[in-house]
Amino acid sequence: MSSSARILKILQKEWQKSQPMLPVYFHMVITSLIPIFTGAHASLARPSSAAKPSKTRKKAGPEDGTEDDLQEDTESKIEGLSASAAIWFPVAAGCTLGGLYLIIKWLEDPAILSTVINAYFGIVGGFGVVQMFKDSLDVALSYMFPSRYLYHGQLWKFDYIKRNAVCQEDPNQLWHSPLPGRLSRLPLPSFVQRFIWALRSSKSTLCIRTTVGSLSKAHIHITPTTVLSYVFTLPILVYYNFVARPWYLTNILGLAFAYGSLQLISPTTPSVGTMILGALLLYDVYFVFFTPMMVTVAKQLDIPAKLVFPHPTDPSKPSKRQLSMLGLGDVALPGMMIGFALRLDLYLHYLRQQMQHPVVGHDKTDGEDRKPSIEAAHGSEPLSKEQMDSSPGEDAPNEPSTPVVTKLPFSRATGHWGTRFWTSSLDPSVRGAIFPKTYFTASMIGYIAGLVITLVVSQTVNQAQPALLYLVPCVLLAFWGTAVVRGEVRQVWSFDESAEAQEEEKVRKEEVAKKQDKEQTDEPKQKVEKAVAERIERYGSTTDFFSLDVQLGWTSSNGTRQCERRAKQANEAK
Repeated sequence: MSSSARILKILQKEWQKSQPMLPVYFHMVITSLIPIFTGAHASLARPSSAAKPSKTRKKAGPEDGTEDDLQEDTESKIEGLSASAAIWFPVAAGCTLGGLYLIIKWLEDPAILSTVINAYFGIVGGFGVVQMFKDSLDVALSYMFPSRYLYHGQLWKFDYIKRNAVCQEDPNQLWHSPLPGRLSRLPLPSFVQRFIWALRSSKSTLCIRTTVGSLSKAHIHITPTTVLSYVFTLPILVYYNFVARPWYLTNILGLAFAYGSLQLISPTTPSVGTMILGALLLYDVYFVFFTPMMVTVAKQLDIPAKLVFPHPTDPSKPSKRQLSMLGLGDVALPGMMIGFALRLDLYLHYLRQQMQHPVVGHDKTDGEDRKPSIEAAHGSEPLSKEQMDSSPGEDAPNEPSTPVVTKLPFSRATGHWGTRFWTSSLDPSVRGAIFPKTYFTASMIGYIAGLVITLVVSQTVNQAQPALLYLVPCVLLAFWGTAVVRGEVRQVWSFDESAEAQEEEKVRKEEVAKKQDKEQTDEPKQKVEKAVAERIERYGSTTDFFSLDVQLGWTSSNGTRQCERRAKQANEAK
């Protein structure tokens, strides 16, 4: 038998052996993609290449009850990881894994450790489950109750206070159905309409603002979906911790952790993300291939730090069902880089929309330089690739010979799923959610390829594999390969998510310093004026006061003379 025939026979045998496992592998791939896709989109916020949106917005009231006016745009706050994280991430993970392994060996029953860890996950992770359920309900409700819809080429906007839909082209056209699109023309009984309008009204948000002295300020937003999410979450946590731990509840908690982690931590630059994933790849390979720690901890501890997938039932062993496992780190860590790729796409989208305006010149009035004037919008032109490479996301200096670069105002890129569906993406309010997702798509394809390779190798050698060994190279090759093919390596390398935060912090510190300097400058003058006013109020004159002022040095002689004139005028007025 030739070597090629032998290889074909081996492949045929492996294919026949893996056929019963194909639904399990498909389940694993789809489940792992859900938190990555949703968490990456939920982490979108204004990039540094976009201008801040206008703060002038109408507050909802009896005259204007549109749902968009009642929704507050909030940007997600992500903890940026620096290059040092590439060192302490694997070190901390290794110490934690080693400690758990030693405790398992020391304890006779690892269930005790599982109970303690599950109690911690139940308290801390419950908020992640609530957030996941809340966002899922919000997306579902956005399809049921969109803020706008398109019907016969006209855009209609709901006003839930007046309980009607207003045509945007002709405000005099009103429609009283609470349903969108073609459904709005269905004849509904009046009590059904009132019930649906009441459900629409329940989408409003209760904002609780709390302040503890000058140390802590918090804004708590409570919606009906938040309350429902807690109602759903509490029975799950109670059942999981005190009754049983079925695989599907383990997956729900694990997905919530992965979903929340993608909105909390992220590398600040692509180089930092590459270093972190590279370091964790070495960590994963070492603890899987060269120590028994990883496999032992994963099998012995029944905690929601993994995704589990049941195998088909074996007729010979009906009471024993095997499970395939995928660690949460194999989802969250590559997903962290994929979420970063999506935010990079948003950054590049606004960077390409920046306009270059020729500068007319400087005007001088009263000896002061005015800002350069800018020509009309028809004289604007998008930035070229060379200009984007030279100063990505930064405004050009205001010099007479240098064009001024203006940024496009940011439009919220999260949500709008239902509105996009009912308006066919023609509504200007949802255009911010539509942008090319080149790097995100490439990274997702790389993750799928890496996971498939992991499953094929694991099925072939019949041994647990470090998934990061295949996921990390595939994701990074897809990410950086896309940059090389598109000729955007320089722009990608210079992208820094912390640049905007650093600039805002610098501006804030400068404003605080100016305010303190102004207070220190005005303080002596304010003290003198206050003392003069008290003296006049008590004695009707300023006798013997300014000798005390000069002795204590509260103000300068100029300030003293001004206060004397004010005191003299006050005495004359009396």
